[in-house]
Amino acid sequence: MSPGRGSEDSPEPPGGRGPDRQGPDRQGLIALAALGVLAFNFPLLAVWDTEATVFGLPLLPVALFAIWGALIAALAFASERRGHGAASPLLPAEPDEH
Repeated sequence: MSPGRGSEDSPEPPGGRGPDRQGPDRQGLIALAALGVLAFNFPLLAVWDTEATVFGLPLLPVALFAIWGALIAALAFASERRGHGAASPLLPAEPDEH
């Protein structure tokens, strides 16, 4: 084991980050990844493979882009919801006026 990792005097949890960590929840990311695998897998894609059109475009490519966009939007929502209320890492901290 490397020094400082996993020692008894280290208060960090096994994940390496404390409860105040920033970013999306690990379980939420796993759920979104599983949803993406299911959505882009054969049985569900066969549902969209018809002769129907949307504004003159075949339904399958429109459905692929819509599902892709929905997954990106869900990831953005999950990421923003987790970090809501925390200071932005890109902005400097405001100085105290005493």
